[in-house]
Amino acid sequence: MMSKDIALDPVFADVLAGRANGRAAGEQTTAEAIITAAEKLFVEQGYHATRVSEVARLADVSIGSIYVHYENKEGLYGALIERALDIQALYVDAVLDSEEIPDIEKVIALGEAYLQFFREHPDHFQMLMLPAESIPEEAARSPLARQIALRGAAQRAKLAQAIANCVAAGVMRDDVDPERAANFWWAAWNGVIGLSTRSDDLAIDEQEMERIVVTGRLMIAEGLASSAMRDADGRLVEPIRTRLETLKDAPVPAAPAGS
Repeated sequence: MMSKDIALDPVFADVLAGRANGRAAGEQTTAEAIITAAEKLFVEQGYHATRVSEVARLADVSIGSIYVHYENKEGLYGALIERALDIQALYVDAVLDSEEIPDIEKVIALGEAYLQFFREHPDHFQMLMLPAESIPEEAARSPLARQIALRGAAQRAKLAQAIANCVAAGVMRDDVDPERAANFWWAAWNGVIGLSTRSDDLAIDEQEMERIVVTGRLMIAEGLASSAMRDADGRLVEPIRTRLETLKDAPVPAAPAGS
């Protein structure tokens, strides 16, 4: 019923971040230095408060270099979002596109993959979670914004398909709407992890966030599971319950090269 333990190639995160490409440790191209500096400033200050001159100063490059590589501030922002999406997609798609992971395990493991993305790339996560007022109007109406929406919709569709497969296999209730369940699951993960990035009274620390994740995942699974996944007392069968109650330290497998 359950898949084999999932684990990560130790160089995977470095590959995703563009660091394991044969260059000496700590060495960056001009474009990478600009991106790294812009990401730090956009996350800390927001889009509108960040000046191109600040990015240039932090990256130790000329302002002209920024315009050569990214044309303008909106282009730089778009490059940051694309990089964050590329990294997030590899964590998520490593689960959703796997032919070895059963569908029921995909629904469970997806949250762990997303949590790992947040843990290993918190700045990239926060770039994707910038509040609406921090996003430039030009970017919000751009082809990039459409691409972002389409990529998110594609991932939710994969999750919905995994849930639909579980319903068809009889391990989830037959009255579950896969698309609505996928949308709720996706929003719940983003919302809970997002609380740990706040600085106001709604903020939670990472340990509490993980406790909430365990509780929420168990609640959702309890609601979705069919009678085939329950014991004589109506509780989830032990392998599933144990899997849900334990946040694994072992992360998800690397996505195939070129995916």
